[in-house]
Amino acid sequence: MIPRMLDSRRVSAAALYLLPAGLVAYFAFNAGGFYPAPTAFVAVILALLLAIRVTGSSHPFGGAGWPLAIAATAMALFALLTLLSASWSHLSGSALAEFDRALVYLLVMVLFGTVATDRRRLVWILRALAMAIFIVCGSALITRLLPDVWPTAPNLANSRLSFPITYWNVLGLLAVLGILLCVHFTADEREPPIARISAAAALPVLATTLFFTFSRGSIAVCLVALIVYALVGRPRALVSALVAAGAPTAIAVKVAYGANLLATSQPTALSARPQAHHVALVVIACAIAAAALRTVLALLVDDRLTRIALPAQHRRRIRLGGWSAVAAIAVIALIALSGTISSDYQRFLRPPTNSASDLRVRLTDPSNDGRVELWRVAWHEFKAAPIAGQGAGTFADSFAQHRTTHQFVVNAHSLYMEILDELGMAGLVLLLAAIITILVRTAMRVRTPDRALYSALFAVLLAWALETGIDWDWRMPVVTLVFFALGGLMLARPAPRSDPTTPQEERAAGRVSLSSPARVATAIGCLLLAVAPAYDWLAQRKLNQATTAFSAGDCRTASDAALASISILGIQPQAYEVVAYCDIHRDLPNLAIRAMNQAVALDPENWNYAYGLALTRAAAGLNPLGAARRAVHLNPREPLVQVEWQTFKADTPSQWPSDARTIADAFTTL
Repeated sequence: MIPRMLDSRRVSAAALYLLPAGLVAYFAFNAGGFYPAPTAFVAVILALLLAIRVTGSSHPFGGAGWPLAIAATAMALFALLTLLSASWSHLSGSALAEFDRALVYLLVMVLFGTVATDRRRLVWILRALAMAIFIVCGSALITRLLPDVWPTAPNLANSRLSFPITYWNVLGLLAVLGILLCVHFTADEREPPIARISAAAALPVLATTLFFTFSRGSIAVCLVALIVYALVGRPRALVSALVAAGAPTAIAVKVAYGANLLATSQPTALSARPQAHHVALVVIACAIAAAALRTVLALLVDDRLTRIALPAQHRRRIRLGGWSAVAAIAVIALIALSGTISSDYQRFLRPPTNSASDLRVRLTDPSNDGRVELWRVAWHEFKAAPIAGQGAGTFADSFAQHRTTHQFVVNAHSLYMEILDELGMAGLVLLLAAIITILVRTAMRVRTPDRALYSALFAVLLAWALETGIDWDWRMPVVTLVFFALGGLMLARPAPRSDPTTPQEERAAGRVSLSSPARVATAIGCLLLAVAPAYDWLAQRKLNQATTAFSAGDCRTASDAALASISILGIQPQAYEVVAYCDIHRDLPNLAIRAMNQAVALDPENWNYAYGLALTRAAAGLNPLGAARRAVHLNPREPLVQVEWQTFKADTPSQWPSDARTIADAFTTL
């Protein structure tokens, strides 16, 4: 009986440690987790796992301590604020989706923060995570270099590698996290030779994937995090790792840079195939070369480096000299490039110009890519409601109304600015409390014998925290979940020593034992957390079916699925919008008006529904000008609303029904 119990515990522990890698793979092939359904599904799964853990262990919070309590409390209050924002937001339906996202991050942090983890288990978690990232990035690279083997459909920015995540900058950040982990594994002398060799072989693939995303922010963050890791971690095998993997990785990126046809809007065209195949062969050769060189150096050099032991005084001098050299180089660079920096700063502030046809040009282009305009709108909305914000998920409506360009964007491209807009200072303080607690706790662990390991973790967490300040990584769990899962592990207490000579009191220190009733009550609380995401997941699945069917012109299926979504959770205006447009196609304008009025009531600041209401009223022969004027007010730079307004204003009332049908028939997507 006892061996069976031990085996089941080992299996459960192994499954838990593979969870971050599994979730990264799941989200990567589900649009990064951007859409509500996958996020809600994972929230349900995590709540169930936490309930199972609580009921199945007499010490379910063995790793919990004050750091986890601080971060978890801040995140719980942040998630609650997100949900409560529905009460003052004009878009109450989005609050639930945003709550699901925050709940996923909270649950994964608590799940791993309550598990007391030793170095061996932590290393295996990171190895599995690095493997998952490599698989995702390798799959992405195949679609670019071997499109005849793995063809993909063109996307919004086909010139930038984004498959399978769908957003190039997030794929770039994921590649950065993989690079940081693999640099650590190939440079840490405590890793077995096979791990050092495999990590070296992965670096050319990850770096080439990062290059083809053409993500300037991710590349800059990668360089900063690598410098931090090298200076703080100082693994003894770093020199041999750089010698073995540095040159092959640089060659792979250099050859990829030279493939000019892969930096255009048609990188998978037949004319680009020879270059793509050439780069593929070079990347494979560089991976093999990195593995071979790392094998030689692992056998001949690493052991000698490990045996080198400098006196503490000399080590302090070397560290001081290293930091001084970095500071001197930085000061000299700032002085030498002061004119260039000033010019680039002014170019950053100016409105973005038309993108060059060659994507390689953007790597040295300091333009803001429209972000300053996004931040301006977010700051404007924050000043209007500085304490609790406009409400979760409302930025898209605000930007459509206040933008000064024709750029259409739904996210503020900065977690911190968007939180200020949507949840005010209260939301930002709570979120920063959790993020800073994780970073500080990880930095404190650097001063341990496992300095290199915790430095790598700090570099990974720092990379996310920096990148999310200039992009919308928060809405992509494929990378943000990594931060909170690893953050939970950093907040947890170390596992108690299993040495039989250790006193029982010391081994049990900090382990909170719960009675059976307490475990059951806690598990029920976890299950209750799964209720709202479960409803959201079921409703979103039906809504997805509805929009897919509508895009295919199948109004019967679309209407049935939308009504099913409404019956499960009638807070999504998109479901009523589908029903309304289908009613127009079925010549039921009065029913269409009723459905579109429901959509407007759920999101009165969204131009789409005011636009749709004008159409439905015109289809019924009623005056559409009020609704059309409202749509122009909510999105004055949208060509569709301008055309609608001019059409209805110019025609006579007798022409409105035919105008509405003509416009509605032109719709293929919502």
